[in-house]
Amino acid sequence: MLQRRLLTGLIGPSLVTATSSWCQELGADFRLSDRDGHRAQLCVEELTTNLVKYGSESAGGGPVQWSAEIDEQQLRLVLVDPCAPFDPLTFDSAEVPATLAELPLGGLGLKLIREVSDVQSYEFLDGRNRLALTFVLDRPAQAPERLDGLGGVGIFRGVNEGAVDDALGVLTVQDVTDDMPLLERGDTNRSVLLVIDGELRVYLDRPEGDEFIRVAPGACVGEMSVIDDQPVSAYVHALKGTRLLVVDGDTFLTRVIAIPRVARNLMSAQAERMRRSDALTIDRMRRLMESEQARREMDFARDIQASLLPAEPLFAGDPRLDCVGRMRPAREVGGDFYDLFFLDERHLLFIVADVCGKGLPAALYMVRAIAALRAQPRRAAPPDDHLQELMASLNGQLCEHNPARQYLTAFCGLLDLETNHLRFVNAGHNPPLVSIGDGPFAYLREPINPPVGMAPGLSYRAGEVQLEPGSRLLLYTDGVTEAENDVVDMLGEERLIARLVAVADAAPAVLVDAVFTAVETFANGARQSDDVTVLAIACAGPDEASP
Repeated sequence: MLQRRLLTGLIGPSLVTATSSWCQELGADFRLSDRDGHRAQLCVEELTTNLVKYGSESAGGGPVQWSAEIDEQQLRLVLVDPCAPFDPLTFDSAEVPATLAELPLGGLGLKLIREVSDVQSYEFLDGRNRLALTFVLDRPAQAPERLDGLGGVGIFRGVNEGAVDDALGVLTVQDVTDDMPLLERGDTNRSVLLVIDGELRVYLDRPEGDEFIRVAPGACVGEMSVIDDQPVSAYVHALKGTRLLVVDGDTFLTRVIAIPRVARNLMSAQAERMRRSDALTIDRMRRLMESEQARREMDFARDIQASLLPAEPLFAGDPRLDCVGRMRPAREVGGDFYDLFFLDERHLLFIVADVCGKGLPAALYMVRAIAALRAQPRRAAPPDDHLQELMASLNGQLCEHNPARQYLTAFCGLLDLETNHLRFVNAGHNPPLVSIGDGPFAYLREPINPPVGMAPGLSYRAGEVQLEPGSRLLLYTDGVTEAENDVVDMLGEERLIARLVAVADAAPAVLVDAVFTAVETFANGARQSDDVTVLAIACAGPDEASP
C-alpha cells in the first residue's frame, strides 16, 4: 500500500466541488493514466452529486467521508455517508441508449458507475451506507513524494524521516472540507490526528463555545484515548481546509512510540497542552467565582429593591380601602416601582412609575426616584395644585446629576377617602383603568404630560374624576400591554380590558392575579422582555366604610 487519502465534509453544494478537486489531485499525485483518472472522477462526482441532491434530508447533519486506498495494481474508493439506507448496486436505472440522440436526462449515472468500476460492494453498517469501488489500474501507480518536513514537527521533531516512513507504513492523509466536529466527548477513538495544515479546536466543556485549546500544525490529538483505551474526554472540531495525518492506534502504540525521541516529544506536547488546559480551567474558575459574586450581589440588590416597595398587606387595618401591588422584574432587578402613603388621615397619595431601561442602571435610578419622592414635604389638607407641584419638584431633582439622561414615566394620584374624589397627574405613563361604582372598566387617557426627569423646568397638568364607593383603579406599567408572545405579538390594551371584563366586580387581589395570568398565558413561554408592575386600589363600599 502506497498511501491512503481521506476527505471529510458535510453534505452541501461545496462537497461536490471539493470531492472533484480531491479526485483530480489523487490522479495527479499517483500519476494515474488518463483512463483511470477519468473513471475515478466520474464515479466520485456522480455519487457525490446524487448524495447532495437526494440525501440531504436524511443525513441529519452528519459528515460524509471518501477514502482512497492505492497500491501498485489497484485503486479502491470507499464512500461512507449517514443517509437513509440505499444500495446503488441494485438500483434499476435506465438502459444505455444506442445513440446520443436517445440519451435521456438523468437515470444513467449509477449504471455507468457499475460499468466503469471493476469491483463493487455495498453494506449498511452502524447506521451508515458504505459503498466500495475497486479499479484495476492500467499501469502501476507511483508513490507521491512524502509530506515535506513531517520528520521535523510535533512528535516527530528531531526524528529521522526514514524511521518515520518505516514506522507509519501506510501514510493516511485526511482533508476536511468544512468546519465540523471530528470527535465528540464519549466517542471511542482509534487514531491519532497530527495537524499538517489548518487548525483543530479542543473544547473541554461544550462544543463551539468561547473556550478552546488551539491545536496548530505539528501538534496532535487523540493520543491519550488511544494510549489508555478510554472514551474521548473533549470535543475536537476541525476548521475548513484542515489537513491531517491519521495514524491508527495499533501503529501508534507498537511502532511510532518505539521511535527514539517520539515518546519524549509526546510527553513535552502533552505537558504543554496540560498547561494550556490548566490556564483555561483557572481562568474559567476565576470567571465563575466573579460570576457567583456578581450573582450574590444581584440577589442582594433584588432583596434591597423589594424592601423599598410598600410592605404587604397594604393598609390591612383600614376599612376604607383595599390595595394590592406586585412588581416582577424582567431581570434580577428592575426599573418599575409603586408607592402609596397617607398625607393626612383622609388623603392617600399613590404612584406607579417605569424607569426607561432595564436591569441595574434602571434599578439605581428607581431608588433615587423613590428617595426623592418620599423626601417631598407631606402637607395636611393638600391644596388642589399639590400633585402638580410634587411632580414638578420631582422632575427638577431627577434632572440634576443625570449624565445618562435617564427618565421615568409615572401616574400619580391623590385620593380623598371621605369624598372619593381623585386628582391625578399622568407623566407619559400608560393610562390606568377605572371602574366607577359597579360600572365597567374604562381608560383615564387625559391629560397626558411629559415624562419625569427628561428636561428641567417642566410643568404638569392634573386631571380629576369623582369616584363612588366600590370604585376600583388598576394601574400598570407597559410590561403588561407590551408583553410579547412566541410570535412577537403584543398583549395590548384590548386584550387586557377583555381579561378584566371576565373578572368583573373582583377584589384588587383577584384583579392583580388576573393581569399577571393574562401576561403569562399570552406570552406562551416567551421570555419576559420588560418589568411588569400592577397596583389595584378599591374604595370601600358604604357598608364597609362605616364603623
